[in-house]
Amino acid sequence: MKKNLMIIKNKNNFFLSFLFKQSVLTVIGLVLLVAISIPLAKNLSRRYRINNEISQLDKEIQEIEKKNTDLQKLIKYLESDQFAEEQARMNLGLKKEGESVAIVKNDPSVKKEEELLQPEKQIFNIPGLEKSKPKPASNPEQWLRYFFK
Repeated sequence: MKKNLMIIKNKNNFFLSFLFKQSVLTVIGLVLLVAISIPLAKNLSRRYRINNEISQLDKEIQEIEKKNTDLQKLIKYLESDQFAEEQARMNLGLKKEGESVAIVKNDPSVKKEEELLQPEKQIFNIPGLEKSKPKPASNPEQWLRYFFK
């Protein structure tokens, strides 16, 4: 029985001495370090993506707020008396008392009457407000329309 107890004690000593060797402790430490660092790296990556998304959404909010203020300015201008008077002058030929309308023709330095009736440029940059001209159809499309319409 003493012999069996001695073998068990030697096995425990061998196991303990193997377990506490510097190389074994180093390997165990590295395994624990890797096991801890993998979830940490995943969390850091997720946090980085979330922060990027937040910054993109902040930029989008700023752009939308800018468009909103532009639209508010446009609404305020469209509700003003100045806009109504300008539209009446351009489209209806309104003139105030004491004013006279003079149109000079064939002078290249003066714009044509059609150009005077249309606004020179947009005051506000609103997407979809400008009128887009339809794209001219290609020759094969015109033939298809001619025969199959």
